[in-house]
Amino acid sequence: MTTTRAELAGLVLSLAAMLLLGVSVRAQTATQGAAEIVTPPDIIITSTPAGPVFADPDGYTLYVTERDREPGTSACSGPCAAEWPPLRATADPTPFGDWALVPRDDGSPQWAYKGRPLYRYRWEARTGWAEAQSGVWRIATTSPFPVSGARRRSRAVPKTRVAVSGVPGGIVGQVTPSGTVLADWNGTTLYTLPSTGSCVDRCLETWTPLTAPMAAVASGDWTLVRRPGGATQWAHEGQPLYRCTEDVVPGDTLCESANADGGRAVRVPPEP
Repeated sequence: MTTTRAELAGLVLSLAAMLLLGVSVRAQTATQGAAEIVTPPDIIITSTPAGPVFADPDGYTLYVTERDREPGTSACSGPCAAEWPPLRATADPTPFGDWALVPRDDGSPQWAYKGRPLYRYRWEARTGWAEAQSGVWRIATTSPFPVSGARRRSRAVPKTRVAVSGVPGGIVGQVTPSGTVLADWNGTTLYTLPSTGSCVDRCLETWTPLTAPMAAVASGDWTLVRRPGGATQWAHEGQPLYRCTEDVVPGDTLCESANADGGRAVRVPPEP
């Protein structure tokens, strides 16, 4: 059987069309798979050490709180809202799917996902990070999204936080697998660094200074040091204190190292 030049050209064109169609279908499927969760314009999905999370347009992680016990209602106002700003909806917002709008007293609605209002942590140190998780405030991870009351239903909750005497407000003792360490109020381990110089530039990619409030007062082993940008940082026994960006949940000590240039978690001395 003889194939003419015209028939051969038609066959080539048909095969090319089939290949292009296949590529188009695969690309569409991949795109749809990468965008399983459609978000409002005020919300993006970003990567953090805790995994993909919902974030505001600037990339700051969003949180939900166990204080909001009634779906679609916010219990965070006044001082709470100053510390945890609600994620406001922009002009002419339209709820859809699992996304809803929560009314607030000032008339500006707040976004909620699956009935849970979303918030930012005012003191979050950087974008693409999540340092404020606790038993009350939880990171708004995309999968699994935090279920309201899940922590309260747990009957056997181990004691992980202890009071420590002689420390500034907001600093606690946190139980870790390697012992009890000093931690911030969220349970994030506090470290000292072997270098006597200030941690700046590349160093800040791993270490976040433990800043002190404006009204902080030095006392005993606790002193205040001035950072290059003018902020005040807590120091313990003369050594500035830091949090590590690799620690994700309370009790993590992932940045402690035996190397000469590694961080040291500050241990809580046993009671006499």
